[in-house]
Amino acid sequence: MRTKQNILIEDESAERIAFLSRTINYAEDILEDAECEDVLVDIHWSPEPHVYVNGYRCSYDVRESIEVFMDKYDLDADYSEQASRSYEELYDEVVRTYMETLHYRMKNYASKSYTSHREYYLGILFDGRAFLLEGEEDHVISPGIPQCFSAHTHPSNMPVPSRQDLRVITRLLIDRGIGHVIETVGPSLAIYRVKPLTLDDWEKMKDIQGIENPVQALQELSRLDALRLRYL
Repeated sequence: MRTKQNILIEDESAERIAFLSRTINYAEDILEDAECEDVLVDIHWSPEPHVYVNGYRCSYDVRESIEVFMDKYDLDADYSEQASRSYEELYDEVVRTYMETLHYRMKNYASKSYTSHREYYLGILFDGRAFLLEGEEDHVISPGIPQCFSAHTHPSNMPVPSRQDLRVITRLLIDRGIGHVIETVGPSLAIYRVKPLTLDDWEKMKDIQGIENPVQALQELSRLDALRLRYL
């Protein structure tokens, strides 16, 4: 029996994606807690990542929220009136970071999937660790641990998720992960958050998990304001 390829990945791009993801969830908590119209951030990456935060039109003192949630997300953060970038820009930055780095590795595995029909799964944890799992023909099992970002290969040239894929993707999003990419030898499809999910979003996503037709399920996902579906 051939040994499956299961790899633990130590990679700066995975660490960057995890840091951006934690910063997004941190900003979302500040947004809700201080009742701000927006949260502004400025990330200094060197020598160690540090986040400078400001609030825009907040009902409560944003400084208190900055202190309250900092340890929760293992971030070094300070209040700064100079912070001027909306945190909402970070959602796209997560996807862009993946596209410029780990995407190329997963494209190689997509080629393997196309010939062998074995799927591969990449998961990035919130602490920056990552793993790559080799699955079976036409499926791969994702471990049930919180992940900030993930991707898997399809043994076809069209990135249409199966019902099981949709369960994994919606679970990741509901658990405050940022997104997932389906990789094929053709186009790739990114499904990711662009704002906090509401309770109504959660209910709709649970309903979408039960839709039999994958194309219809994608259409329903695309109607959610908090999500973006983007072909890469």
